[in-house]
Amino acid sequence: MRSLLLAVLAAYVVAAIHAVLAFINKRRALQRVSEVALAMGFLLHTGALAADWIIDGHYPLFYLRETLSFLAWTLVASYLLILYRYRARPLGTFILPLVSVLVFIAAVAHSPTAGPTNPIAVRDTWLFPVHTTLLFFAYAAFFVVFIASVMYLLQERELKVKTFGAIFHRLPSLTTVNEIATSSAAIGLTLLTVGIATGMIWASSRDGRLWHNDPKEIFAALTWLLYVSLIVYRSSAGWRGRRAAWMGVAGFALVLCTFFGARMMGGYHVFG
Repeated sequence: MRSLLLAVLAAYVVAAIHAVLAFINKRRALQRVSEVALAMGFLLHTGALAADWIIDGHYPLFYLRETLSFLAWTLVASYLLILYRYRARPLGTFILPLVSVLVFIAAVAHSPTAGPTNPIAVRDTWLFPVHTTLLFFAYAAFFVVFIASVMYLLQERELKVKTFGAIFHRLPSLTTVNEIATSSAAIGLTLLTVGIATGMIWASSRDGRLWHNDPKEIFAALTWLLYVSLIVYRSSAGWRGRRAAWMGVAGFALVLCTFFGARMMGGYHVFG
């Protein structure tokens, strides 16, 4: 469904451009255009993912094209939830351009004509969709933590040197940024925990092993430990602090290693 994905890309590009312009010019009309385009793109994207699942006959998370498209979809879903809960529109300035890039790569990437080359019959279990979906939403939540942490560090720096530039006045308040980082970290950690657990159950049902010492498993475990530490630190420090923000940035670096680790290093989690 490349043509439908191109329509999704067009909607997201419009949303990203208007979100950036709204951030720069602080014009509500531009923000409304961005949100309408984003809603249309999200609906089309949901339809494109469903169509791929039906046409290809497997859950759309095997190949790079599918994974990038699905990741973009989870990022948009997470941003829409933030808009609903916090009205933190400046996050779209950072999230939507990335979403557009991911969908663009997915649209131009090679689409295999054959089914999954891995002999494991992943279609025979409901655990694969549950396991992968939980992990991708966890990655999206951790990206939100990363963005919120960067916003916190930017505002804290300007407060420290008392130079309040245009960016400072356009970002959400420190209280809002902390709330976003707090809730996103907690949600992401919960999803990651359940995702890892379902993955271990699935692995055990396939070959009797809970752990394969796979690069993706190792990075996922390290990511889990870091975000547990982040939650504990934020709790003990009143969910605030510069160190917590830097931990959020470091945690996203581990998320990137987790996401790309299997494809770069090979291993048990590479399907084709």
